[in-house]
Amino acid sequence: MTEIKQVLNQEEKSRVTNYILRQLPEWFGIEEAIVNYVNNVVNTEFYVYNISEQPVGLIGVQSNNKYTSEVYVMAILKEYQNRGIGKELLDSVEDDLKNKNIKFLMVKTLGDSHPDKYYKNTREFYFKTGFYPLEEIKEIWGKENPCLIMAKNL
Repeated sequence: MTEIKQVLNQEEKSRVTNYILRQLPEWFGIEEAIVNYVNNVVNTEFYVYNISEQPVGLIGVQSNNKYTSEVYVMAILKEYQNRGIGKELLDSVEDDLKNKNIKFLMVKTLGDSHPDKYYKNTREFYFKTGFYPLEEIKEIWGKENPCLIMAKNL
């Protein structure tokens, strides 16, 4: 049985985030970044995709202003990727955001100028789900990790 559940409990948000991110070193391989996500996800609207009551995917969304929200973190266990789970999570979030009159959803990811093949797949996922690249900048994460800002109109 599958379900998407919004999680309000801060400890559960952190626990699920820690569990999933640590199984995805190709995307989340920096310990300091994992700790930051685990600590800061408590301040997001948080949704978990469960299969037989086991978390296999998550998305945390933060509000940037009264018009724009941002995907703070999104992760699907590797063995469950390419099954539509990410799209289902995004659809649930977008429905909730539209009901709150949010106009835009944005995401930051590793930019095109970086050769990482895993983030190439990430960018392709966001593009397929309606996000468009706005700008790649090096001032956020540094020259070695160019940040691509993508957005979609809700």
